[in-house]
Amino acid sequence: PHPPRVDDRRGKMDPGNVKRKRANYETGADAIEDFAKGLDAEASARARESHHASRDRGGDGSAPGPAGSSAGGSTALSYLPSRSFTGARPGYYFRLGNQGPGYYLDARGKAKSAAAAAAAALDAGGGNTSMAGEETTISNSKPPPGPRRTADELLADAEENAGGDAALDLTNLDEKAVRKLVLAFERKYATNQAMRLKHADDPAKFIDSEVDLDEEVKRLQRLAGYPDLYPEFVRLNAVPSILALLAHDNPDIAADAVELLHELVDADAVESNEEGGAALAASIVKESGFELLIECLHRFGKESSPEEAAAVNGVLGCVENIVEIRPEAASEFCDKTPLLKWLLRRVAPKRAIDNNKLVAAEVLTVLLQSNDANRARLGELGGVEALLKAVAPYKSKDPSDEGEEEMVANLFDALSACVMERSNRDAFLECEGLELMLLVIKSKRSSRTAAIKCVDYALTRCVPACERFVDALGLKTIFSVFMGKGHEKMRKRAGGAEAVAEEEERAVSIVSSLFLCLTPNTERHDRLCAKFVEDTHAKCDRVAELWTKYSRRVYSVDEALSTRGDAIELDDDELYIERLDGGLYTLELLGIIFASAFATGDEGIRRRLLLQMDLQDDGGGGDGGGGGDGIERRLKSVRDVLETHAENIGDADGEEERDARRGKVVKLLVAIGGGREGDDDDDDA
Repeated sequence: PHPPRVDDRRGKMDPGNVKRKRANYETGADAIEDFAKGLDAEASARARESHHASRDRGGDGSAPGPAGSSAGGSTALSYLPSRSFTGARPGYYFRLGNQGPGYYLDARGKAKSAAAAAAAALDAGGGNTSMAGEETTISNSKPPPGPRRTADELLADAEENAGGDAALDLTNLDEKAVRKLVLAFERKYATNQAMRLKHADDPAKFIDSEVDLDEEVKRLQRLAGYPDLYPEFVRLNAVPSILALLAHDNPDIAADAVELLHELVDADAVESNEEGGAALAASIVKESGFELLIECLHRFGKESSPEEAAAVNGVLGCVENIVEIRPEAASEFCDKTPLLKWLLRRVAPKRAIDNNKLVAAEVLTVLLQSNDANRARLGELGGVEALLKAVAPYKSKDPSDEGEEEMVANLFDALSACVMERSNRDAFLECEGLELMLLVIKSKRSSRTAAIKCVDYALTRCVPACERFVDALGLKTIFSVFMGKGHEKMRKRAGGAEAVAEEEERAVSIVSSLFLCLTPNTERHDRLCAKFVEDTHAKCDRVAELWTKYSRRVYSVDEALSTRGDAIELDDDELYIERLDGGLYTLELLGIIFASAFATGDEGIRRRLLLQMDLQDDGGGGDGGGGGDGIERRLKSVRDVLETHAENIGDADGEEERDARRGKVVKLLVAIGGGREGDDDDDDA
């Protein structure tokens, strides 16, 4: 009979021919003994098979046997049973496997040894050699060279050996993790650029690289929570690559790059580490990031999809946050880009009201309030007229929701900031801006307070605007506010108390500006003074009422400052600023109104002012004067406030303007009984 067949692939007897007890390998010595007998039968079968094969070929039995046999006829068994580890055996390793405890053939180690032997034979110039029992021929000729690997592939291998993405913990970044993030991003970006150049006409061949790049950009957003790592991020020169993506041909990748920058410069992100935010902003400026950001506004400006609208919102957010981190960026943005022009178009009344319009109005306000040059640029672009058109619809309607209300407030703030620039006031008057503001005030809509604020800015130290205001019949409107009409109803609304306080202070400021700018003994000035006579001197009573109110407020601030317990000592300028914030500024303006009305020489106005101020003070409190017994004390309190005001007039508008303003105040001091020693020099000025 033929001997049992050997399954060369598994190195054991075919179970179809040799029956061997297989049950309960883990039972111990009996199982090992039974299995050893089976191995003996298997070895005998291998020997008989080798003998018959040699006889059939007519050989001497020296030919190589089947797999698992060496040239010398020895058999390499795949398993050697053993109850326990009895020491190392070459070519085997000990384990509890499927066949029980024992030594199993180390096929992997055997293959490595054979490969090493083959390589040694090749280096020595040898011919054929055997490997793992098989006859393997190795030619003396060199193998054909494999495909040459690119730098990106080698870089990928190096990253994988270093731990790769699997080793990157995005929950707690450090400098090493940032380097890995940037390395992975730069690799994906380079691959994408190469694939786009190679397959420019076949997008299907580079779409995978686009997806990979997009994922890496999104992964970088994790850096937003670690502003202390921004300097390292900048040092790795990653900012130029991020900015370059803003111009990427794939709009999705460009939009994700915008979102990444928005996250990185977010105010909440950089609040804990201002140095990191400053380093990032400086790098953006250095790499022409402002121009690239504003190009995205034009690229996505149609906002035809939610993705485009989100990209525009992200750019506007970047502008606002960068200006907050780097104030000088307000001027840099407008110097290098047409940002102001784009914002004016975006807040135009024909554009639908949406979130981006709200943000555009806010960004416009930030740019104008923080920079004089931007206000002048806006005037050159026709911005005054554009802003007047934007707020005009609200003279007859209220905003529909809180978002629109915030947008309208920002538009009025932008307009107010714009008219602070003297070169823009002519355009404001030419476009009938004062008349529009008076209509808004008369309408008693929710924008009334903002309109009063705009008029206040327009009239401050501007003679033409004050004259135009009187000619436009604005006295009746503003004195209605000055007298507090409608304020009780306003207080019942949400935020009404703050609006009432602001209107009150703005009305005082407007009336004082009219007295300072209108020439005495002219028709306009006489019309202003007549307001203090009508209704049985009701305006004089209001002046006395407000004087007492704000003098008491300033007295309280002075008391608080005198008993201040902190260790910080304030100098004279800081103390003056504290008092201004506490009500002294409005008290100084009331002093100007009191002195100007008193200087008219009208006996009825004088008597009513002094009488009412004395009566108001009988209720207690004080203004720093320390008591209350007579007309002279009342006049002295006004003179003290005006003298303090004159001493603190600055020269921001030039020394000539400062001297002119001081001269007007000194004349008022003389009208109510003189000033301190040495004021003659100021009077001469």
